Amino acid sequence: MPVQFVGPWENFVEGAAAALCAVVAMAAVSALALMLLDPGSGGSVWSLTMALTAMAVGGSASAGSDVSGDSGSMGGLASLFGGGGGGMSPSLSGAADVVPLSVTLVGAVVLWIAFSRRLGYGQQRRFTAGELAVRAAGAASAALFTLMMVAALAKGSATMPASAMTGMGGAGGGQAAEGFGGSGGLGELMGGGSGGLGGLMGGGSGTQMAVTYHVSAGSAGFGAVLWVAVVLGVGCLISRRVRLPLGGALDRLRSGWGRSLSAVVRTVLILAAVPLVALAVVGSVVAGKAGSAAGAALLLAPNALAVFLTLGVGSSWTAEMHPVQSDSSNPLAALMGGMGGSTGAVGGGQQTDRTEHLRSLVLGGWPLWLAALTVTALILVCCAYRAARATNPAHLVPLHPYRGPLAGHLGMAQRFGVVTAVVMGAAAWLVGASGNFGVSMFGSEMGGMSVELSGSVLRTLAFGLLVGGLAGFGGSLLAAARGAFGAR
Repeated sequence: MPVQFVGPWENFVEGAAAALCAVVAMAAVSALALMLLDPGSGGSVWSLTMALTAMAVGGSASAGSDVSGDSGSMGGLASLFGGGGGGMSPSLSGAADVVPLSVTLVGAVVLWIAFSRRLGYGQQRRFTAGELAVRAAGAASAALFTLMMVAALAKGSATMPASAMTGMGGAGGGQAAEGFGGSGGLGELMGGGSGGLGGLMGGGSGTQMAVTYHVSAGSAGFGAVLWVAVVLGVGCLISRRVRLPLGGALDRLRSGWGRSLSAVVRTVLILAAVPLVALAVVGSVVAGKAGSAAGAALLLAPNALAVFLTLGVGSSWTAEMHPVQSDSSNPLAALMGGMGGSTGAVGGGQQTDRTEHLRSLVLGGWPLWLAALTVTALILVCCAYRAARATNPAHLVPLHPYRGPLAGHLGMAQRFGVVTAVVMGAAAWLVGASGNFGVSMFGSEMGGMSVELSGSVLRTLAFGLLVGGLAGFGGSLLAAARGAFGAR
């Protein structure tokens, strides 16, 4: 039977089609999570879906707003300065930098499955390195332009009624009031009380805050190309059913390191997929607050898993909240801050920075770091055992001159440690998130809040190398004791 070749344009188109399938799958997951969340007045589900899809590859989101309403029903200084368009009008601004990893991972799996469909051993195809490069170029090009278009479509607006701002302060604000300075903070100033901004502005019921949001197309495009490169590179190294003309050095790299990488990546994907499927089913059945919680978890469950696993290898995670103080250099801003209540500042007079170290949290009576270490160590030992069974001992030559009886086990420990460090370090980098929210007036910042979830990538790399090396050595010894070392 003659070998059938695939033309270059067909390869390019098939690679592009794989990327398009991945983007569609990402949008479907985003839409499902949003339907469970029931955004309501949060904006159009279409534009929010586009925003989440673009953010899944690294697109950064930002938002801004102006007060708008029926100026005829608004008294006070608002009508004097022209209602919603003058300098007296407060404006909101904000930004968010977070990656919903569930959307990212679903797209990555679909991309590789569609990309490698014709590369399997069961197909009568022979692909050269050039054809593979053309196929990858098609996927990267399609992902670049498609996700930049998705980011361009990720524009929308959400209307925040005045009651939403009123709820930020005063006795009825509850926890929200505490987060915005209590009865004398930003909530009361914005909320329309007799001493607040709402009263000064006229506080009519027609006053509304229209928030517009968009996603940077440039960051989404750059992230899309990087995402495709990582997915295809990892897929080529870990795939067992695909025959690829990688070349001498790359073939040796795949033989020596691919099994360790495959064990870790596949295990992480399974651990992330199980809760995602469960949350999708539960969220579709239940409704109300439980459905909304399932929708939020559907988006961020892999993020929580990554934090937990990296905490288990020694990473230090902190959650920080910083209130933004009003600009006292502007006399009008200082005057308005004084009208906010006894705090004498807008949203920050009695507030302090809050920092929570996740290592200090307790889970079921156990320190969270100890529980994470136990679970992560067990997972890594199992992964190392699988990798040791699948790797030919001839490919486990240590990176040092020692060639004694433990040479193969040390070689496994070195490779598995490096793989663990890279995977965990990448997870720590991706999961880091930040956001800020601010209220401005008279050209000065009146208050706001910034939040951040951060972990030490360098610490994760160092401890991941150590913990992964120990797990690799232990898993290799276990495989040898069971007579399964290099069995497959």
